[in-house]
Amino acid sequence: MKKSKDFKTVVILLSVAAAIVLIYVIQGVYFSYSGKVITEYIFETSEKQVVPVDSFAVRDENRTGSKKNISILTKSDNRVYVPAVSDSESVAKNQTIALSFKNEAEAQAYNKSVELQDKIDHLEQLQDQGNLSHINVVTLNSEIASAVGNYMKLIDSGNYTGIDDAVRNLSYKITTRQIATGTKLDFSSIISEYSKERKRLLKSIGSKKAVSTKYAGYFVSNVDGYESVCDYQSIANGEIDNTQIEKLLKSKSSKSKGAFGKIIGQHTWYLLCNIPLTEASSVKTGYYVKVSFPERGIYDLDMSVHSVSGRAGDTVGVILKCTSMNEALSSLRKEKAQITVKTYNGLRISNDALVKDEKSGQQGVYTVSGNRVVFKPIEIIYYGENYVIATPTANNKNENGESSVAMGSEIKAFDRVIVKGRNLSDGKLIS
Repeated sequence: MKKSKDFKTVVILLSVAAAIVLIYVIQGVYFSYSGKVITEYIFETSEKQVVPVDSFAVRDENRTGSKKNISILTKSDNRVYVPAVSDSESVAKNQTIALSFKNEAEAQAYNKSVELQDKIDHLEQLQDQGNLSHINVVTLNSEIASAVGNYMKLIDSGNYTGIDDAVRNLSYKITTRQIATGTKLDFSSIISEYSKERKRLLKSIGSKKAVSTKYAGYFVSNVDGYESVCDYQSIANGEIDNTQIEKLLKSKSSKSKGAFGKIIGQHTWYLLCNIPLTEASSVKTGYYVKVSFPERGIYDLDMSVHSVSGRAGDTVGVILKCTSMNEALSSLRKEKAQITVKTYNGLRISNDALVKDEKSGQQGVYTVSGNRVVFKPIEIIYYGENYVIATPTANNKNENGESSVAMGSEIKAFDRVIVKGRNLSDGKLIS
């Protein structure tokens, strides 16, 4: 009985397999004789050649004097220090960079008073909008859309450094539109409440002391303990190899006791990393690359290749140079980075559409123009998974120096390429 059931199962499986084969045969005959084809549109795209690396940021923050690092700002007493300038803000010699308070409670009261003053300034600015005689609502709509877009970009990037400014700008634009369309807004009571609270906080604060800097540069509140592990000028001179870079990547932090910030000498900073030999040919001194720090929400930062060391083992040491600076960049140190060494721009074409012209042997695709098959040559510049990125062929001259590509036969975006068909040839009519 069991053998009989097994026999029936085998028969059923064989029948299904035969049916599938028959379908493919019929389909092949159909495409061959009916001229039916399956097509898809092609579009412009870009693909990045990215090299992931471990990196180390070096800034001008290890200047020495009196046998110590004078870039590091240290407390001279047991008071609580509060920065008076923003991170990455330029400061002049003898400028006040911080305020010191007797205890944490007074420092918090001061910070809260500053926040309240920001709110008061914002509400007063909104209040002033009511005095405008004419506001262009159409322009405001565009500005609101732009403000929303900027806010969403910050959210998507994961870098929330400027989120407060983005929210404040959006609030300002929306409130201005409300006023422009007849809404009566009165912030007097809120402003009065904030002002009273601010005065109360300021009265609770004892004597505050101003702390100034002896050196000009730009201020950064974060002191991570890596400020003295290497010499900035040596890096600027390109005096480092992949072995030294590896040591920096493995170095330990050694924080200064009582440090509350640092004054960095100049905005130019460097990123050190080791790149595999297989990618080294794409990174040459003087080239520009884009660098991203996904974990920090920083993308496509322009940096130049400052120097490339000689080969040692399977890697080469690379120093990248950057002159941009902001709060997010000023806190970088040991980072997972992605270096875009090349970007391929062209047309994305499915592998199923790739063919070779029987006469010329030229790589290309068959496209549909009206009811006719047209062969279009291509030059493949990037191989992806199940697709390529291609451009119109650069080799379009025959032995007489004349164009071998017929008018209208250059591949372009929105062409319909044939991904399935039989007995195709250039010029063939299809139904």
